[in-house]
Amino acid sequence: EESGSRRSARLPRSAGPPAPPTEALAMGSGDRILVEEGAEWAKLVKGSSRMAAGDDDLLDVAEDGNVPAEEEGVLSKAEIQEILALNSDPTLCLPLEAKYWARHQLELFVQSGGTLRPKNCSIPDERLWANTNMSREEIVRALSQASDWISQADAILIGSGAGMGVDSGLGTFRGGHMGVWEGLEAVGLAYEEICDAKWFREEPELAWAFWDHCYKAYKDTSPHDGYTHVRDWGQKCPLGFYSFTSNIDSHWISSGIGADRVLEVHGAVRWLQCSKPCCPDVWRAPKDNGLTMLPTHRAAGNLPRCPKCKAVARPNVQMFGGDAGFSKARRAAQFGKYDAWLKQLEGRRDKDSLRIVCLEVGCGLTVPTVRKELEGVMHKFPQARLIRVNPENPGIPQELAQRSLSLPLGAGAALEQLRSRIASNETEVTFVLVGRTGGCEIQAPFGSSVGRLLRLASREEGLAVDFSPDSRAEYQDLNGQRVRIALDSSVPATAFRAIKRPAGSEKQLTVVVNLEVDFQCSRFPENLNEQLHRRVEEAGRLLDDVNALFARDEYQAAVLKCMDKRGVMCAARDVQCKVLPAFGLEGNERGIAGMTHCIGIVQCFSQLQAKVLQSMELSFVSRMGHLPHVVASERPAERPPPAAPTATEAHNAAAATAAARGRAAAAATTALPAHPAALCRTAEAVRASGDATLAHRPKVASLQLAIRKAMHFEVNVLAW
Repeated sequence: EESGSRRSARLPRSAGPPAPPTEALAMGSGDRILVEEGAEWAKLVKGSSRMAAGDDDLLDVAEDGNVPAEEEGVLSKAEIQEILALNSDPTLCLPLEAKYWARHQLELFVQSGGTLRPKNCSIPDERLWANTNMSREEIVRALSQASDWISQADAILIGSGAGMGVDSGLGTFRGGHMGVWEGLEAVGLAYEEICDAKWFREEPELAWAFWDHCYKAYKDTSPHDGYTHVRDWGQKCPLGFYSFTSNIDSHWISSGIGADRVLEVHGAVRWLQCSKPCCPDVWRAPKDNGLTMLPTHRAAGNLPRCPKCKAVARPNVQMFGGDAGFSKARRAAQFGKYDAWLKQLEGRRDKDSLRIVCLEVGCGLTVPTVRKELEGVMHKFPQARLIRVNPENPGIPQELAQRSLSLPLGAGAALEQLRSRIASNETEVTFVLVGRTGGCEIQAPFGSSVGRLLRLASREEGLAVDFSPDSRAEYQDLNGQRVRIALDSSVPATAFRAIKRPAGSEKQLTVVVNLEVDFQCSRFPENLNEQLHRRVEEAGRLLDDVNALFARDEYQAAVLKCMDKRGVMCAARDVQCKVLPAFGLEGNERGIAGMTHCIGIVQCFSQLQAKVLQSMELSFVSRMGHLPHVVASERPAERPPPAAPTATEAHNAAAATAAARGRAAAAATTALPAHPAALCRTAEAVRASGDATLAHRPKVASLQLAIRKAMHFEVNVLAW
């Protein structure tokens, strides 16, 4: 897995009678055995079973495809380039051990597009994988699904390779954007050959010519916007994020992600170490190494030196060729923090329900360090999801296909598409979480699961949340019915109401979720977080002001004169309407309905319950049970009946009535709000606009029907 490992394969045995194919392979329909210069090759169709273990007559390669060779190499760079010219596909990946194959082996591999390969080739056969050939429609669906996964993620593990830097202007080491240093052709070395620590001993001017070019390219290049997008997504996750990268450009750190959240598994060119090495120390490289490039592609100037032994320094980057001199001190410290983060996630009681998104961007097959790490995390967490962004190698192993998706796009394009979709769909709503003890108010995207809400609440300063995966939750729908849901479920759109936020008149869709959970917070009374504490305080002040007016002698004298319940309610409403404008509410029936909702969602807390009971008592509402609803008033004097209309007048009146009804129906249809969230608010306003007379019922019924129809055509109601 390490980029510095040298890979090779033992050559095939000399000609001899090959073993029967049935002994070597679990053959399937369409599979064939080819014999080339005395060695057997397997040509497997997609879906074929693996080669049987213990095969001695096929090309004998170790289980990982890498066996040390007796000689330094079989194929030169020129020979490899000559063979690669036989295939026009620039995305064809060669395994690191390919230079140790025999010529005919590499030719078969290249000419077949990787179909004909030695047994246990280190690069997997992508024909056996999912998502290797996606249509435009499949890509659009994958983008939509990926944006939903990221929006609802509890944590994000970002894996990145050389493809992540292409949109910043950097070249990759292989594939369609290959191009690191133009001097490679002039000196006749491949990338894997120049990245060998031996050059710092044998020809340090050549080594520093290459690495100083890399250092300047990385330093002078700014990270593209995709880095910022990913950082913003990660910062919204309740359990944080981490960057696991094989890149050595330090762009994740320079993009604003803290160094304690980045693991540079292959080191970083901005750090130096001794090339001997005399010690494990590393130090920051200067802003400018002061080197110039000669026409011979050698560095001129004072080469960087070790401050202790004065030997030539080198970048703290793990190189090819075994690189036993690579100082692992800095990387070990990064690994310690990364492992601690992963172990913390694994140690949670709700581990099996954590939605961890493994976002892999631009990681190739030749050095699969990052790919294997993210796939390993997928196996640790049952609810984890993998998003693979790679235009050249987007395939997904079959065992992960049900929890993964591919985006065969460039890094910059894919991340910008995801940002746009997440921004358009991420509607923030308010959740008031009420536990057995305490509570919490948070803003989160619509569709967040209850478990994710609790994990977000645990990030609140000074707030501890104690819950188990079996904890239950319930909410109240618009009909007043309590509905139970599991922690991995989300609250539906029909449960939200437009309720005023504290300290202002702005309204936001809000829902109350009652939980079998304990909240502990020492900062505010009743174990509330700051937002919910402010809401409770405002409701308390509103009740205090209303109760002060109810307690006045003028009100008490007036309410005692009321002869029916309607009179008492009208007197109480007059008092309430005087107070409401000071709290951002309208001084009318709509404002009273808003006040009822504002108090109702926090009335369960003890400091408000007493004030609500006092308000009911002072206003006489709790003592009006003996009064009639309405006292019958004297009937007005009867007027003489109007004269009967003529036939012509009756006909004209009927026509005018029919026309008026048609216009009213058309106006009602066009005025009906199209958005489900607006329909919900309109229904609330209708319900609170006056007495529940029969005249309101048809309108409420039509609104409810429109809400159901609108929700049928759009899943994400609030975003629409």
